[in-house]
Amino acid sequence: MGAYEPSVTEAVRSRGLLSDPKFFALWASQGLAQTAQNAILFSLLVVVLAITGSSVKTSLLVLSFILPSIPLGFIVGVILDRTRKDSVLVISNLLRAGGCIVFLFFHSDEWIIYGIAMAFATAGLFFNPAVVSLIPSIVPKERLVAANSLYNFTLTASQLAGIVFLAPVILQTAGADGAFIAGAVLFVLAAAFAARLSVGYEETAEKLPQGTIFGGIPTDFRESWQVLVSDRYSFLALSQLILASTLVLLFAILIPRFMLDVLDEAPEAAALVFAPTGIGALVGLRFLPWFTSRGKNRTVVIGLTGIAVCLALLALVEPLADVTRQAPGSTKLAELLRISLLQLMAMTIAAPMGFAYALLNAPAQTVLHERAPAEMRGRIFATQVVSANFISLLPLLVVGVVTDEVGIAFVLLILGALVGGMAFISSRVGREDGDEGEGERESREPGEVST
Repeated sequence: MGAYEPSVTEAVRSRGLLSDPKFFALWASQGLAQTAQNAILFSLLVVVLAITGSSVKTSLLVLSFILPSIPLGFIVGVILDRTRKDSVLVISNLLRAGGCIVFLFFHSDEWIIYGIAMAFATAGLFFNPAVVSLIPSIVPKERLVAANSLYNFTLTASQLAGIVFLAPVILQTAGADGAFIAGAVLFVLAAAFAARLSVGYEETAEKLPQGTIFGGIPTDFRESWQVLVSDRYSFLALSQLILASTLVLLFAILIPRFMLDVLDEAPEAAALVFAPTGIGALVGLRFLPWFTSRGKNRTVVIGLTGIAVCLALLALVEPLADVTRQAPGSTKLAELLRISLLQLMAMTIAAPMGFAYALLNAPAQTVLHERAPAEMRGRIFATQVVSANFISLLPLLVVGVVTDEVGIAFVLLILGALVGGMAFISSRVGREDGDEGEGERESREPGEVST
């Protein structure tokens, strides 16, 4: 029983966090805004596909959401470190609410949609880094794992709520216009919750130079990169977060091909087949405190290994189904559910893959929270977003061509091997918990990095 007690404590802490008015306001703003963001993205994908009938054009839409972060992400971090982060949340949500209204009147041409989407994404660039960098300002250090677990739980839940439930229901009942109006309402509500915060500026006001917000940007980010590179645990955590973010984007692009080439189903059925991924992720986040009590880096390694195995199983789902058919009664459950055996096997693999993915973000994010100097959090977490989006550009651009040449199964095997390699590197580079021993940590000043 003693080994289980830390997870029970963390679970109690997670529930207790929402009783804090400031954290509840931050959490509610995050949940509403990210649900709206996901619902709008899904709605736009449906609109663009209906206009063009081309999956390539929908890929361009995804790129239009990513591209603004490359040139502007560094500026975002500096702005966050030199302004009130709560005010940034309010403005970001209100601008995206206005973007939804613009979409309402101008969504008949794909190129106009791309242009509006880039402006919409630019406003959203400020939101997640601001939320992540505010968490340590509101939450005591001993509750950071619980807070990050709840953040990632909400992130996953908002993806399910926006993509699987809200957007499809509204599109079927009220059309694209209704989806844009609903998105605007959610963003306004998110802004209202953010307005109840009163943190984010005081902790850095005395340390930041006076003058213009944009002064000294090259120096500021050179310092943030020095912090990350000089501390191998921070750099490892950053690499793990970048990989996790890139995997989500790649998987979103590969799912339609997997549905068509492997399952012989329409891409629209992906919501049903891969719904267990979200369920598995929610379950994984529920048990995350139990895993992290035994080591944050160890938890990430387990998650990476699980994802690698699941990717390999998805790649081999057809031969596995052929073997399964030889067993008596193997197709009865599929027949009862009125789905194919291939679909059933994919759903069975999707659940543990979601569970494994839930073990990635929160532990790595906590390592950065624990080690990032307070006055550099905005820059460091903006660097995380920019790096993830920049590194994902090349895979996003070439994955379609590579899949056409070698097939979806081989691409999934390649991805599985790469993720497995990252798991091996993480197990060798990161110590237990991704930190030094307690004595070494306490001997350093807050924000000081190890070499």
